[in-house]
Amino acid sequence: MGLFDSFKKKAEDTAAKVENKTEEKVAAVEAAAKAKEEQIAAKAKEKVAAAKAKEEQLAAEAAAKKQEAIERIEQKKAAAAARAEAVKAEAESKVEEIKLAAETKVEGAKAEVEAKVEEVKAEVAEKVNDAFKLDVDGIFGPASIKSLQHILGVTEDGILGPETTKALQSKVGAEPDGEWGPATSKALQTFLGVTADGEAGPETYKALQTWINKQLGF
Repeated sequence: MGLFDSFKKKAEDTAAKVENKTEEKVAAVEAAAKAKEEQIAAKAKEKVAAAKAKEEQLAAEAAAKKQEAIERIEQKKAAAAARAEAVKAEAESKVEEIKLAAETKVEGAKAEVEAKVEEVKAEVAEKVNDAFKLDVDGIFGPASIKSLQHILGVTEDGILGPETTKALQSKVGAEPDGEWGPATSKALQTFLGVTADGEAGPETYKALQTWINKQLGF
């Protein structure tokens, strides 16, 4: 082998060694890069997982706060509704109380007015009756006839005519023909509880005057 060949062989050996070392270095760099890449990817996954967990935590907290807020609002609404119902019930009770008081006052005033009216009517009736009160003297004149007509509810003219006679006959149970005869006198006497002889005299008239006064409240 010549010098050139020896030199060439040495150069080739050196190149092979360099190539081997280069490949080793490239492989080492590639392995380191891959490891670094895997490390970065792992850290990225961890960060993504942590971010997702944080997001889920924040979402859960937000949902819890939202639910809490909804519950507080519902509680406030329920409390407001209860207060409104209480105020409404109190107002209705007050209205009923006022109505009852007003009705009581109205009824009281009405009763008072009615009592006063009855009192006035009684006073008027008493005065009217006083005017028709008779002296029991057995004389059956215009005054006695008017009082009888007042009791019987017929025309008060003081004349013992058919209208008055018929009304008296109906009262004592005689035939209401408007003519005063013995039958009417006898029926009247029986009605009054005196001697029923069919002749109307002082005894009969006194009994009739007494009966009239009794009807007037005397």
